[in-house]
Amino acid sequence: MQEINEKDVASVEPSGIPSPDDQVSVDLLTSRIEELEDKLLRSIAELQNLQKRSEKERADSMRYSISSFARDVLTIRDNLHLALDNCPEESNAIVDGIKLTVTEMDKVLTNYGVTQIESIDKEFDPYLHQALIEITSTDKKPGMVVKVMQEGFMIHGRLLRPALVGVSKNPPQDSPPE
Repeated sequence: MQEINEKDVASVEPSGIPSPDDQVSVDLLTSRIEELEDKLLRSIAELQNLQKRSEKERADSMRYSISSFARDVLTIRDNLHLALDNCPEESNAIVDGIKLTVTEMDKVLTNYGVTQIESIDKEFDPYLHQALIEITSTDKKPGMVVKVMQEGFMIHGRLLRPALVGVSKNPPQDSPPE
C-alpha cells in the first residue's frame, strides 16, 4: 500500500483540481477507508452477537443448572409413590405423612420449573415418551399411551426425564385358513 505524506498533500494544484497522481492517492485512500469501515461494522456486529449469545448461555445455565439435582429428587418422589402404592388402604399417620411429603415435593418442583408430562390417553411422542411395552387394546387406537410405568418431567419446557409408558396396539388379526 502506498503511504501519503505531507509533501503529497501539499502538491495539490492550487486550482483545486487534483493531478492524476493525486486522484490515484485519493482513490486508494477512499477504498482503504471503505474497507476499514466495513471491518469496523463487522467487528461491532460480531461483538453484539457474542454478547447476546453469552447472555443466552448464562440465562440457560442458570435456568437448567438444577437439572441433575431435579432428576435425583424425582427418584425420591418415585420411591415415595411406590411406598404409597404398596401401603394398606386404611389411612394412618405414616401414609398421610407420605402424601403430604409428595404434595410438598411437587409444589417445590413446580416452583423451580419442573412439570409432569401428561401421558395417559395421549398419542405416543418419542420426544416425551419411552415405550417399554405394547398393550393390545380394542378400545384405543394404535399408538396411544395406555399405561405409565414412570412419570416423565419437563424443566422450563425442556425434557428432564421421558415417561416410561405402555402403548396400545391393534389385536392380532387371525390369519385366513389355507
